[in-house]
Amino acid sequence: MGPDEAMFRQHLEDDAFLAGVARGKWKLHGGVEAIAWPNVVFWIRSSERYTPDKGVFLQFDLQNYPQQAPTSCPWDAEKNVRLDPGRWPKGPGNVSRVFKPGWNGAAALYAPCDRLAMPQHEGWIIQHPRWWWKSSFTFLRYLEFVYECLNPCNVEIIAETALA
Repeated sequence: MGPDEAMFRQHLEDDAFLAGVARGKWKLHGGVEAIAWPNVVFWIRSSERYTPDKGVFLQFDLQNYPQQAPTSCPWDAEKNVRLDPGRWPKGPGNVSRVFKPGWNGAAALYAPCDRLAMPQHEGWIIQHPRWWWKSSFTFLRYLEFVYECLNPCNVEIIAETALA
């Protein structure tokens, strides 16, 4: 096992990731036995208005993790292939901005934390500093980004509660 995979497996045990699992926000698909390094599949819960299945699978490529940003694309976990572009999450705002199957051959999400999107969008480092990948991040940063895109009401409710 290489150092990138060892680091990833260590990060699977972080409290913040496990808290998200316990809350039903995300999970590692198939458990650690299903890891085919550097490819890992996660499920992320979604508002039903964006995905009829109330969630989306993403296959991550974590090569050279965490020094290099991950990349991911929507995944058909049953068929073990890239999700048909017609079945990608759809909706207003960030959903349609991030889940753009017409961008880059449907190979990745259009996101400031995605390895394939970052090189063409250096301005995002200023526009989205919270999400722009840094080697100090864990894969959880990417999961949080996708979760917030697909669950904007939940994020707003949490923010309102924190301010009360």
